[in-house]
Amino acid sequence: MKGLGLEEIGHLLLTLLRVRKLKPEEVIIETQREKGLILKKESCLRFIPAITSLDEVGGLDNLKNWVTTRKELFSREAIASGIQPPSGILFMGVSGCGKSMASKVIASAWNVPLVRLDMNLVMSGVYGTPEYAFEQAISLAEKIAPIVLWIDEVENSFGYDEGSSGGNINIFSSFLTWMQEKPHDVFVAATANRIRMLPAEMLRKGRFDQVFFLNLPNDIERREILSIHIRAKDGNPEDFKIDILSSITEKWSGAEIESLISSASIEAYKERRDFDQKDILHVAGQMVPLSKTMEEQIRELTGWSFNRATPASKSDRPPIQMPVEEDPSIMKY
Repeated sequence: MKGLGLEEIGHLLLTLLRVRKLKPEEVIIETQREKGLILKKESCLRFIPAITSLDEVGGLDNLKNWVTTRKELFSREAIASGIQPPSGILFMGVSGCGKSMASKVIASAWNVPLVRLDMNLVMSGVYGTPEYAFEQAISLAEKIAPIVLWIDEVENSFGYDEGSSGGNINIFSSFLTWMQEKPHDVFVAATANRIRMLPAEMLRKGRFDQVFFLNLPNDIERREILSIHIRAKDGNPEDFKIDILSSITEKWSGAEIESLISSASIEAYKERRDFDQKDILHVAGQMVPLSKTMEEQIRELTGWSFNRATPASKSDRPPIQMPVEEDPSIMKY
């Protein structure tokens, strides 16, 4: 109940007492719901239900491994033992490839609330001046920790998008200082579509533990994504030719594949039948993926990130071929 005042705690206890035989997980959900109402009333923070599990994410094995291995480090026991806990992570990549979902997955895997800092509300003036609203939001985030604090499209959040004059300097400076001094139990998950817009001081070591690049899914990942979404629509992946579907969705984002399966199931539902391979192929023929619409931009982004970010997927980079050292004692003819 950290972060709740006496009045809020009393209201929560009354709510819990009205419903008997609540399971422990239901108590947690109700507590988080109460915190969510307080956040919405008092600040620019918004509670986001972190319902996505690692099993519901196709591919991204490097990212999954990072999240799993650091779960035990983001705990009071680890901090008390002098272990440096993870501080933050920055996701960059192609639109629709799971940057926002990755933030939700971290909170779910670590069993902590996910709270989004809505920078549009910060700048709106609804909660006072932008500087005041930002400071209040950060202060409240610390009070309700441990949490994962999600900042979406960070380049837009701080005014470093295309056509801007250089961002909100006061808020940006406050954010950088806070990232260095923030409590260990606030983990920052930020996403960016145009990371090149961000100033260098945002990316230096010490602020984010890792910068991950989420690329368009490869063949293995597309098969996993297709299977996940087919099952989500009550289909059986074994009834589909996943290899063919993976081939026709090459260079499609995960969001586009999800939309494909959803649209196919809707078409079948109109005729009161289960969707099948033909439905998916029919819908796929009517869709144009972002990789074609914005081919040049995606190629540029992928090239820029090659040596600047860690790939979230295992097979995004070919293995480096090291030269074989020759034995000088062997004579060449």
